[in-house]
Amino acid sequence: MNNHKFNFFSSKVLLVFISLCLIPALLYGAKVNKILKAMQKKYRSTSSLRIDFKEKAVFKLTGTESVVSGSLVMKGKNKFRLETEDQLIVNNGETVWRYNKLDNQVLVDYAKPDQQDVVWNTFLYELEEHYYGEIIEEITSTKPKTYVINLVPKPNEQSFFTNIKVWVKDKSWIIERIKYVDYNNNETELEVEKIELNPRLSDETFSFTPPEGIQVVDLRF
Repeated sequence: MNNHKFNFFSSKVLLVFISLCLIPALLYGAKVNKILKAMQKKYRSTSSLRIDFKEKAVFKLTGTESVVSGSLVMKGKNKFRLETEDQLIVNNGETVWRYNKLDNQVLVDYAKPDQQDVVWNTFLYELEEHYYGEIIEEITSTKPKTYVINLVPKPNEQSFFTNIKVWVKDKSWIIERIKYVDYNNNETELEVEKIELNPRLSDETFSFTPPEGIQVVDLRF
């Protein structure tokens, strides 16, 4: 009888211990979901966006690195203008121009949904739908604090990335940095240097007239 009581007591203690271990994880899970929802709400409510960024890429196969600075202007989910030192991509929702400044060539094609700027569209509009999140760090040395969130694709998700980390400011939900790894184990880090919400943008921002003397390759057929 005493042995039965001891086993019953032990089972209750074990159950309480497991519950106490699970509660922080559940609370943290609820917290990260709240953060992701707040991020998505913020960016989905904007009509336009301008971002200046620095991109550092490390290529696994060759071990080489590249660092470029660039700017991105977006209006809605299907219009954007992405410019770096060596290329310019302009999409007005119907036509996309890819201007390679080094080769002095521009490719013209119909705009396709799967050819949108995958990285920024994912983080600004589609994060919660396609990824599970986990808070791995809270940086409190600056005010407001910064959350570091690790993201992994949901099951059966056809993601371009195997792992993503995003740094986001508390309360403002402004993205400061993004670091992701693709299926070739290439690592890319995007540092946001400046961000402007709802800037006024003219239609000319999302059109492109090839400079005189460059080769134009029209792929629309």
